[in-house]
Amino acid sequence: MTSPIPVLCIFACIAFCHAMPQGNLNLLDNAILQDLNDKHENYIEFDQDNEIGANQDQCDDKNSTINSVDLFPYPLHASCRVEWTFGVDCTEVAARLVNQIDLWTGPENCEGGGEKCLYKVTSQSKRRLRGTHTTPVSFYVDNFSFRFRPTRYGCYSKSYSYSTVPYAVLDYGTNYCNMFNLIDGSGLNKEPNFSEKTCDKICTQYTTADCEVY
Repeated sequence: MTSPIPVLCIFACIAFCHAMPQGNLNLLDNAILQDLNDKHENYIEFDQDNEIGANQDQCDDKNSTINSVDLFPYPLHASCRVEWTFGVDCTEVAARLVNQIDLWTGPENCEGGGEKCLYKVTSQSKRRLRGTHTTPVSFYVDNFSFRFRPTRYGCYSKSYSYSTVPYAVLDYGTNYCNMFNLIDGSGLNKEPNFSEKTCDKICTQYTTADCEVY
């Protein structure tokens, strides 16, 4: 059974933080978000010691110190890290993702429900695509990034999404869906050699995510 201790600690922290003066609270919020951004940016950097399959290693490692599943089965902040492989080259992957973002920039696609709207590209280079997704009801903003590397079979991507709400813990799989909906909408998951590697430990509520809703 999941221990309530981490959840109680989180709510205690929220109560304490919101009792702080607003100026101090803003500084704390900014520090939390900067730390989150730095950690995720470091995660998607490619180097000789950071090979393909890092997510699978983390998900398979029962003794990982990243997070204790016995205490809390998800990241302590609402976020998601995913590795994807695609059977097309990285230039095409990036172009199709950007095209899908452009199609879903306005609110129109969410008028009947779901959250496949309000996407925005914030920066783009040959090997990186960054953007934001805003939820259409509460207008929470999530940051996401895709980092690309060519492979002999197509393209490999290390990607992340995280909530910019400093004390967000659970997200109903929204951060996973922020990225998967773009991949699904652009048809990249229908290409040969498509694969996905993640788990609840590094992707909040991944196994219960409903991307038609979120």
